[in-house]
Amino acid sequence: MINEAWAPMIERTTGVKDPEKLAWMSQLAHNTAKSLNEGEVPQMNANAFASFGGAYAPYQNLYNTVGVGNVVPAGRPGLTGAEQADPTQMGSGDKFPALLPLAMKVAAKTIGFELVNTTPLAGPSGVLPYMDYVYSGSKQPYGATPAFGPGNANPLAYAGEAAFKLYGLPHAFKATLVKRAGTGSEEPMIKVKHDLEKAGLKAGVVYTIALDSDTADLRVEFIGWSRIDGDPMFKVVNGGASLGEYFMAGNGNVTAEAYAEGERKSVLDVVLRAPKLISMLEDQLLGFTAGAENRHDAWAGTYQDGKVLFEPMSRAAGEMTPARQISLQLFTKNITVGTIQIACAVTQEQVTDLQKQWGIDVLKVVENAGVNELSQTINRHITSRLFALGWKNHAKLVEVEGLQACLNMTFMPAAQAKTMAKPAYAIPEGEYDNENQCYTSQRIVEMPIVPMGVIDGANFENHDTLVKRIFTNILAASNWIQQRGRYGAATFVVTNIRVATLIQGNAHYSFSPVENTVKQTAGQLYPIGTVCGLTVYVDPLMSASDTRVLVGRKGGKDEPGTHFCPYVMAETVRIIAEGTMAPKLMIKSRYALIDAGFYPETQYLTFFVDCRGL
Repeated sequence: MINEAWAPMIERTTGVKDPEKLAWMSQLAHNTAKSLNEGEVPQMNANAFASFGGAYAPYQNLYNTVGVGNVVPAGRPGLTGAEQADPTQMGSGDKFPALLPLAMKVAAKTIGFELVNTTPLAGPSGVLPYMDYVYSGSKQPYGATPAFGPGNANPLAYAGEAAFKLYGLPHAFKATLVKRAGTGSEEPMIKVKHDLEKAGLKAGVVYTIALDSDTADLRVEFIGWSRIDGDPMFKVVNGGASLGEYFMAGNGNVTAEAYAEGERKSVLDVVLRAPKLISMLEDQLLGFTAGAENRHDAWAGTYQDGKVLFEPMSRAAGEMTPARQISLQLFTKNITVGTIQIACAVTQEQVTDLQKQWGIDVLKVVENAGVNELSQTINRHITSRLFALGWKNHAKLVEVEGLQACLNMTFMPAAQAKTMAKPAYAIPEGEYDNENQCYTSQRIVEMPIVPMGVIDGANFENHDTLVKRIFTNILAASNWIQQRGRYGAATFVVTNIRVATLIQGNAHYSFSPVENTVKQTAGQLYPIGTVCGLTVYVDPLMSASDTRVLVGRKGGKDEPGTHFCPYVMAETVRIIAEGTMAPKLMIKSRYALIDAGFYPETQYLTFFVDCRGL
């Protein structure tokens, strides 16, 4: 029946006449027609194949057609024949092409290297030379630098006793103010100084420091506060021993009793320690150059106060008065490099498969990741150090100048600002310990905050006028850096994305413009432009709540400040690990972060912006 139905059609279309060929070709055509269900098979009853079950042509529906199903990736790869035949691990017959290149994470932007000078080191250690000019008249209280106490006096002993006992008295000195006598040491130094001035402390107040009953008291006159570190400065009137000997009697701390206008003023008594000569390039003493013995005008410190008028000596007095002495002192600081390092390991399969499937050089990729990790570490080291030095300078500035120099700001109303927590951050103290690669100590310093909120009853304040004050404080910080550091104005600003966005939004405030090139294009962050000539950077590692603003100066290589000194920037060692026979890398960086020069913190200033209320 099959041959009779298909043979004529095949013969007519193909020309085949061989009965054997027509027989098997007819059978093939019949099977194909049946599988495709393309209408009724010629000369066949429609129910001829009902015995095969299901619905047969010409009827077709969604329930008798085998589909491909959902897109399902295969399960775990099969390693054995049984696993490969496991139907629970089968996926759909789809090809899964890679739509995009291999996804890789992007590292944070490093800005620290833009903020400091880079001075490569030829070896793992070195020295920094220093030279200074001081108002002298005698040696340093315990001998030439680096003698800073009786325990390391230079020389420690001479002719059977401490050599510093034989020194004369200097013309003037300054000392660290520990506290007011009879009070605790927990009080902030700005409060101690305010209380002393409120109680009557001024230039000319006489202090006495006792040694023993057989030695005359040391009599000194208060000059003022040092311009940089805020230490009290004193003019020496007379005494019966060396300066170091007076301070040694109190185990380093001495109580100075005050006399103002001939009367005992115990409210002005202070505890002092660590005496040292006054640097004439940090503090200029008015009266030092015109010191006739018969003149008793009080000396004045660095700043003009409008209350002390200066006149030179007469000719006769000049002929009979010896000139006071200044001296030169030299010393060095040692530096050594520190080390950071990271290891990277891969397997042979990772090296082979990623290269063949994705064209990725695995060793190069992990090496780049390791180098990035070291760069991020150095970047955070630099920025954290600069922020800390800036906070230290700001704290000392407020101690010396008072609250009018405080740049910390809040936009909350004054009543609420009084109850809010004061900003407090760490500052480095002491000398830098090269052996442990850190400062000998650090402490958290709390500072006041000034309310900048809308004045009660005022109707001329708005969002733009308030944000404008951020610009003003940035300019003020730059000016303070120039005045205290004396090398020039600031060159950069670093802050977080929240403060930077406020600056961007206010950049075109035309009613009270500030010179700037800030772009208001989204994504312009590194940097966003300049404000008052200062390049503004956004630190991506500062959170939204960390609204500090660092203003700093990147000066020349011979200027004070923080210097990045690499010895080995990124050295890579490659080996084949014996245990795995796979490649392994170790990347190492050796460098020093040096705070060079006198008072390097004066090149930076950090202030806090409380953005609540905007």
